[in-house]
Amino acid sequence: MHVSDVKKFLRCKKLYKLATEDENSKPFPFMNINIDISESIKRKLDIKDTLSGEVNETAADSFEKMNKCAWIFKARFEYNDLRVKIPLFHLIADNICDIYFINCSIYINDDMGIDMSLCQYVLSNCGLQIRNIYLLYLNKDYIREKNLDDKKLWILTDSFSKNGNGKKIKDIVNKYSYDWNDLLQQMKDYHDEDFPNKQPGCSGRKRCSYYEKCFPDKVIKEDNSILTLVSGRYKEKMYDNGIRYLKDADIDLIEGNRVQYAQIMADKADGLFVDKLALKDWLSRFEFPLSFIDFEWDLFPIPPYEMMKPMDVLLFQYSLHVYDGNELKHYEFIGEHDDRLPLLESLLQAIPQTGTILAYNANGAEKLRLKELSEYFPQYREQIEDITKRIVDMALPFINGVVYDVRMRGNFTLKTLENMIDKEHSYNNLEVGNGVQAVEIHRLMEKSDDKEKLNYYKQLYEYCGLDSYSLYELYQWLNKILSH
Repeated sequence: MHVSDVKKFLRCKKLYKLATEDENSKPFPFMNINIDISESIKRKLDIKDTLSGEVNETAADSFEKMNKCAWIFKARFEYNDLRVKIPLFHLIADNICDIYFINCSIYINDDMGIDMSLCQYVLSNCGLQIRNIYLLYLNKDYIREKNLDDKKLWILTDSFSKNGNGKKIKDIVNKYSYDWNDLLQQMKDYHDEDFPNKQPGCSGRKRCSYYEKCFPDKVIKEDNSILTLVSGRYKEKMYDNGIRYLKDADIDLIEGNRVQYAQIMADKADGLFVDKLALKDWLSRFEFPLSFIDFEWDLFPIPPYEMMKPMDVLLFQYSLHVYDGNELKHYEFIGEHDDRLPLLESLLQAIPQTGTILAYNANGAEKLRLKELSEYFPQYREQIEDITKRIVDMALPFINGVVYDVRMRGNFTLKTLENMIDKEHSYNNLEVGNGVQAVEIHRLMEKSDDKEKLNYYKQLYEYCGLDSYSLYELYQWLNKILSH
């Protein structure tokens, strides 16, 4: 067993069981770790000699390493069938040590307290006494120059507060009330629960990936199922009471927001609801030429290039479709390394200086990326700000309840809409069908040969190109349903 297994068990016993049996449960690393963390920490702490633990090593192996070197990265220990990996172990004296946890984040909180408590439990039962517990996390105010400054990059603390005046990490960890011996025994004895009790986290904002396995009777089968009701706190209660469809929703058990109204009315009107006055007013504000734009980017906890901060994103691709009312033109750019400036200059040259610019979920995506570019390259700030002012979020008619089609099934992503209105250009037909896959492919490009790289370029162009083309098709579809 590992620390991650214990945390799953604490959250949900069924989750622990299913994840243990799932061979494909390893999540995609959303953060792009572009440097050797161990080497960076060594420079931060002025450590000269270190050893590193290896996969499948035992406590005996770690003790043997301790006889050779005081500092060990990823030291492995185990007790009571629980295996832990100490990010950085420092032997101070005989059986006395300090341990360091490394958090690739700019935020500091006590979420790692359980990890620390479990590590302390194992180490103490291996005969080791922990003198102090430290945490290394990223400095949000650090701005990279030409070379990475590891001293400024990391912040070292023994407190769960940013100013270091709060309670000591070790004191907080010592107060954890878990009886780890008892909990580990429960995990060993646990087999399964035939009928797990539904918890708020099962189907909340971050829906559990095993939800349908636990509650197969709640799988959404029809487009107009009551289970598609957006923000419906009591939708499952209605379902259990025999209400199966949106049109039959209990008025006393709905929140009554605009989207729910649109969903219910869509089901009562053969599947589509349109507030034509609101949609006509919204579309009438568009000015030609229309620009449909989409960006792709990667997240770097450690800044890889100049002017970047910890947890910055690197914009590596744009796709732009421009429609003048008659002709549709396409422009695109993919960068490999630090191509922020060439990408920006390409975009400024391609995008019209007038007209409405449309993006999907623009406030949380395209507008933010443009703001970052204006900070990197202030010489283009005025032009970038002009673009930003002309951007309109194409998600608005959907998230505001102006338009709803039951085929959306409570989902408001661009991919859901494109797959709904155009089967010929479906994302399901692409090798790269979502943003996560696009990021993964882009990471592979740097280490690929020329033939592989050309194939990756093709996949990225097709995916991002479909994103901006989908916006154009969505615009045409909205006009079509308005005219009916």
